Amino acid sequence: MKAGPAFVVGAALGYLFGTEKGRQQLDKAKGWATETWNDPRVQAKVSDVTSSVTEFAKEQGSALKDRTAGS
Repeated sequence: MKAGPAFVVGAALGYLFGTEKGRQQLDKAKGWATETWNDPRVQAKVSDVTSSVTEFAKEQGSALKDRTAGS
């Protein structure tokens, strides 16, 4: 029963990489992903998340350091 999904995934990958139409679809998806990533709104969100994660890591890093120093 597990061979069914593996076959479908293999067939889809074979189509994408093995046919001209599949490669066109792959290129189209790559173009869409690149355009989306380079969108200023997306980059603003990425910057916000990066800042939040950096701040959280700094806070938790010093808290962890304090815990290990107290042991």
